[in-house]
Amino acid sequence: MTGKSVKTAGRNRGGTWLVLSRDISDSVRIDGEPHVRAGMVLDMDTGLVRGVAAGTTESDAIAQAFTMGLTKPAGSLPPGRPDEVLCAPELEAQIIEILPSIIAGDRLPPVRVIEPPAEADDIFDSFVGHMSGRSQPTEPPSPSDWGLLYRRAFDFYEATPWARWHDGVVLSLETSIEDTDGGWAAVVMGNAGIQHGLVLYPGGHVPAGLDDWEPGLPVPMPPGTLSLMLDHPSDLPSDLRNKAIRYGWPPDAELVPAVLRLGREFGGDPGAEDVQLLAAALAAVTAHDTRGPVAVGSAHQVTSGEIVLGDGRTATFSIAQTPPAPAPDGPRFRVHQAGFDLVPQGTPVVLGHLSWASARALGGAARIHRPFPRGAPPRAGTEVPLLAILAKPKKGDSIAAGVADLDPYGVTAVSTDDGQEVFVLAGGNGAQLLMEVPADSPGMADFRRRMRATKGLHVVMVADEATSRGEGTVYGFFECHQPLSKGPRQSNERRGGKRSKRPR
Repeated sequence: MTGKSVKTAGRNRGGTWLVLSRDISDSVRIDGEPHVRAGMVLDMDTGLVRGVAAGTTESDAIAQAFTMGLTKPAGSLPPGRPDEVLCAPELEAQIIEILPSIIAGDRLPPVRVIEPPAEADDIFDSFVGHMSGRSQPTEPPSPSDWGLLYRRAFDFYEATPWARWHDGVVLSLETSIEDTDGGWAAVVMGNAGIQHGLVLYPGGHVPAGLDDWEPGLPVPMPPGTLSLMLDHPSDLPSDLRNKAIRYGWPPDAELVPAVLRLGREFGGDPGAEDVQLLAAALAAVTAHDTRGPVAVGSAHQVTSGEIVLGDGRTATFSIAQTPPAPAPDGPRFRVHQAGFDLVPQGTPVVLGHLSWASARALGGAARIHRPFPRGAPPRAGTEVPLLAILAKPKKGDSIAAGVADLDPYGVTAVSTDDGQEVFVLAGGNGAQLLMEVPADSPGMADFRRRMRATKGLHVVMVADEATSRGEGTVYGFFECHQPLSKGPRQSNERRGGKRSKRPR
């Protein structure tokens, strides 16, 4: 506690002061002390900090910050005593006890309880960030900026785009918020299950050397890189965790976002424009992910939209997947790995059909929906062939993500020597073996007939079994076109029944 000599200080009137206090033990260390408290006094008329201090107890920290405000306030504020003191309910008793020992005179300022405004908590966050070694922006975000960011981050978190995008996929992002040469390269993190989030690299490309990075080496982050990482609450400093919860993040969520502006040497807290840009990027990635698989390089691959910023301005965005870097010139071929790991053992895979009206309804209800590819023939026939993977609820999203990752062309049936038809789901990124059925089964005959009627149009669906009764969840609905084979006939007979006269 501060001594009695302070009572001679500060007899000028000083308006309304707000007193704040926090435990900052996980951000700041004092040798030999397990706990560190911070106290802050804000001038409510100007929004400036009058005093701030750290101590081993809450009373010490508040008393030191208050004394600074009386005698040597920060910035251009003159010394003086407050007309009124505001504080949170849990601080009232301590402040009433402290004031007589540090303010001269018999008339002490009244103490009034309030809920501190968001701006005050944000100023305290900035102080804690500075004490933790994070650089601070010259233009900090407003509460409305932070509120928008956390709302968009929660949409991103609930959408789990990392189930469908991996960190080797680069999304090209442009916004009207910041005019950066080349735009931004956006990378979704989390497909490997290690670190979830979103990173924005300035200049529209991932920095050189990132693919070769190894633990222990400096991370090649260009200045201006922005990141929103989702971490377990216990892994975050309390100021970052509490800020998210203060702005509406569910306290019981498994992951909590932390936002940083990165540089070559150290990270810092984001500024107003950084937060606005990240909010637009999160909205863009979520909107693009909602479309499902989109062919890279197609005329329809760009997702565009707009977002209303915290200050009421409308910002626009456009996002598309960047084509992979071309391989060196020379002979090359593509290998499609055929795997067995898409569908867990015991998961039913069935053949069926849908009316076109049902196909439209189920596609609209699906969590991932990929419409028929451009250039597919017009819809024909009364029914569309269906291959349905009836997933268990906990596996549905991951199986649908696996199908999406294949970028499926569709299913094809391959005949075997023992009279079976093996169904293969093939795509631009590989192939998966799904099931086998007898070649002469009625279901196989119906599937072939319907494929001929639709000229190869068909649907691959990942859904709960209950969808057959109009209930359940459709995790993925992929409209495919598999051109019918025009290869050599499987019989030696000519049309009309006559044998070929060509020598065998």
